[in-house]
Amino acid sequence: MAKQLYDYWFVQFDFPNEEGKPYKSSGGAMVWNEKLKREIPEGWNVANVFDELSVQYGFPFSTELFTEEPTSIPVVRIRDILENSVSAYSEEEVDEKYKLQKQDLLVGMDGNFHMNYWNDNVSYLNQRSVRLRAKSKSTVSIMQAKYDIAPYIKAKELRAKGSTVGHLSDKDLKELFVLVCPNIDFRNKFDSILAEIIENRCEMIELTKQRDELLPLLMNGQASVNYHLSASTYISFDISVLFLNFTNGNSLYETISLDYQRFALPLHSKENTHGTIQEDKRHIQQRQRQGD
Repeated sequence: MAKQLYDYWFVQFDFPNEEGKPYKSSGGAMVWNEKLKREIPEGWNVANVFDELSVQYGFPFSTELFTEEPTSIPVVRIRDILENSVSAYSEEEVDEKYKLQKQDLLVGMDGNFHMNYWNDNVSYLNQRSVRLRAKSKSTVSIMQAKYDIAPYIKAKELRAKGSTVGHLSDKDLKELFVLVCPNIDFRNKFDSILAEIIENRCEMIELTKQRDELLPLLMNGQASVNYHLSASTYISFDISVLFLNFTNGNSLYETISLDYQRFALPLHSKENTHGTIQEDKRHIQQRQRQGD
C-alpha cells in the first residue's frame, strides 16, 4: 500500500488536487528540475537528505568488547538491519546520539547496502551504518525518503558487485536528494502507515516469543489450554494448528493476534491439568456445537 501510494503521489504526481482529482492527469502545472532531470509539480522543491533529515553515522564499538549476554547497550550491526534483530551487546560508554528510535531508517554502508526501519528505542547503531530520521519541522516523511533514495543506493550496490566490496561514503550520501512537497498532509499519511507497520512488527515479535515458549510445553504434555471460558465466548480455531503453523502471513497473523490476545491461553501444570490436549479440543468443539 505504501509503495503504491508513493508511486501515485511522488512518481506519477497524481496526488489529489484541490478538487480531489489526480494532479498531473488533470493538467496540474509541472516545472523542470535540473537536479532530478525531470519535471516536478509547481511549488515543490528538491533538497539534499542532510537538509531535510537528521543523519547520524554509527559508533565505532570495539568488537573485542562484544558479548552475547544482554546488557543495557544492544548493538545493531549491518547484519542485523534486515532482520530487526540484535546479535551483540556492549558495556562501552556511548553517547545518546547513537541511540536508535522506532521508525528510524537504517542503511548498511558496506557490502550489501541493507535498508530497513528500526523497531525499538533502546538499541545503538554500530559503525559503517547510518541512521536517517525525519525532522519534526520537515514535510518529508522517512518512508517517502526511503523510496526517494533507494534506487540510487541500489544502483551503487549493483555497480560494486563482481569487482570489490561495495562501500557507501559520506560523499555518496551527500549526493542524495529528496522531493519536498509543501503539503504536510502527505507526511502525516506516510507517518501513520509506518507507525502501523512498526506496531505490527512489535506485536509479531512478542507473539512469536510467546509461541516459542508455549509450544514445547504443549508438545510434551506439561501444559494444556485452559478451556474454562465464559459461556458466551467460543474459540473458532484448532489450538494445535495455531502453534504449529504460526507464520508471518498477514491474514493468518491478523486472525491469530486477535484470538490470542482475546483468550490469552492461560496454562496450568501437568499435575493440575483437567485433561489432555485432545480432551481440551473435544470440549472446545462440544462448546462450539452448542453455540450453533
